[in-house]
Amino acid sequence: MSLLKEAAEEIRRKIECKPLSEDAENWYKCLAAMDRNTYVPLQYKPGFLKYQEAYFKDVYEGFEDISMVLYRGGRPVGIWPVSIYLKDGKIRFCTAESALLGPLFPFLPKAEGQRSVIGNCLGALLGIPETDELLCAETVTEQGGGQWIRVLMEYGGKAQPPKWEVFTDLNLTREEIQARIRRTNKYSIAKGQEEYDIELYDENSPDLDAAFEEFHKMHSEVAGRETRSQATWDAQLDIIRESSAEKGRSFLVFIRDKATRQLAGSALFDTTPQTATYCVAAYDRARFSKPVGHIVQAVAMEHMREKGIRWYEIGERNYPTDPGAYEKLVDIGHYKEGFATHFWPKVFVRIDREGFQEHIMKQEGQR
Repeated sequence: MSLLKEAAEEIRRKIECKPLSEDAENWYKCLAAMDRNTYVPLQYKPGFLKYQEAYFKDVYEGFEDISMVLYRGGRPVGIWPVSIYLKDGKIRFCTAESALLGPLFPFLPKAEGQRSVIGNCLGALLGIPETDELLCAETVTEQGGGQWIRVLMEYGGKAQPPKWEVFTDLNLTREEIQARIRRTNKYSIAKGQEEYDIELYDENSPDLDAAFEEFHKMHSEVAGRETRSQATWDAQLDIIRESSAEKGRSFLVFIRDKATRQLAGSALFDTTPQTATYCVAAYDRARFSKPVGHIVQAVAMEHMREKGIRWYEIGERNYPTDPGAYEKLVDIGHYKEGFATHFWPKVFVRIDREGFQEHIMKQEGQR
């Protein structure tokens, strides 16, 4: 048995849980049970986790998704998206290669119960000898921070610099959203809708497979190469095919030149039942004279509204003073913010085994 598989088995022995791969039905029940108004990012969607696993298997040694349905007293209470991989001889834990997110607890409403499960989860991961620390994260919305960040800090975690993320509240009326987005965006959307044909493909489209292949081809042509494995493209097509209200939606938006029928721009959007995300896009600058990205965003947001999605997570808003920021990244963040109605911080906490164990010893000494 490989080192990663041994670690995964050890974790499951310490936590009352079942792997997502063996308990998908209860995972989807938990996902669908989350309140529609709650921000539930794409990292809690099984199809997206499968896609990410396929992608990062080509990047890291032995990257595996070990996400689990959490149980308490023999009944499912929550879901926890966790990935594991090797880097520099250390076992690393994350959520789809990003900082480790906390569990969602649709069937464990009491804070005391959540805190107990979270403590067990952290102890299981930091109990792996080849793991010395965890980098964890949580987006703090208008509902405030959850027990995940609170427990991390109480157990010896150290706060890291936050990042800012921009969102659109799709509960707002079309007129309210229009009033909040950048004026130049409204102009570009209106002009673009006059000059281009718009197409949308989802699980109900009979020509979905052909459209997705065209999307894949355009992405490769614009990039000048194949940027990732065929397995990742297959996983994304499967996500669209399997879309539903309970599992979340996924769809493509195409923008075509009315005269030539050439594809000028295309984008893939994916959602949980509560939250949509802007995933992948390809734009051929040689095929259009007017901005087309604005039209794609407008069409996608309207489709999300029709499907009952509450939040649209547009992405990070980077600033020149951010560590590692560069001009293009800042410009992209500025563009994204132009469609947003909300601006929330994503907080990060780093916790190491020594700090965690010190907290446990203090707790035991107080009993």
